[in-house]
Amino acid sequence: MKKLVTSAFTLILLLGLGTGVMAASDQIACKVGDFKEMLPMMQEKHPELSDKELKEMHKDCAAKMKKGTSADCMINN
Repeated sequence: MKKLVTSAFTLILLLGLGTGVMAASDQIACKVGDFKEMLPMMQEKHPELSDKELKEMHKDCAAKMKKGTSADCMINN
């Protein structure tokens, strides 16, 4: 019984640490998907913008992500 409890505790601890590392990673948090995938979320966050403006925003954000300057990316706000 003691081995089972220890194993369960270890598994929970490892999963928790893995989640923390994943959440702290900029690459995972700022991933820019395909425009078609992102469009519904972008329309929800920016209902005042046209599809053309959203496409330009996505293009700019993807370019910033490639340069590593995602801090100005409005998609992730």
